Amino acid sequence: MKLVFRHFPFIGDESWRAAEASECAGEQGKFHEYVQTVFSNWAGENDGVYSDANLVNFANSVVADVDQFEQCLSSRKYLDKVNDDREAGFAAGVNSTPTLFLNGLNIGGLKSYPAYQFMLEEALAEVGG
Repeated sequence: MKLVFRHFPFIGDESWRAAEASECAGEQGKFHEYVQTVFSNWAGENDGVYSDANLVNFANSVVADVDQFEQCLSSRKYLDKVNDDREAGFAAGVNSTPTLFLNGLNIGGLKSYPAYQFMLEEALAEVGG
């Protein structure tokens, strides 16, 4: 099984910055922990929760080297990667988040854990897993 995470920022500048920040945390092996922190602090669209200052504050509880994180974020180092992810999403028919694909099939919309579990088990059974 292979899990691929791709960014699909579409809510405005804050969603772009949060995506870039997660890549900066990823440089320190903390991508998923940072994404979890970002999502758990979401309070609405473009209301300042994902300002650069707050993104750095989130990093304080996740990464070891906040200075490195801050330099990465201010450099916009991952802007092209985030844009490439978004364009790939459009090309694949993504129009919302989260969007999940299983064996190349868009399974659409947010589903319950048992629904995902059933689909994964079914796919594994097809390949003898």
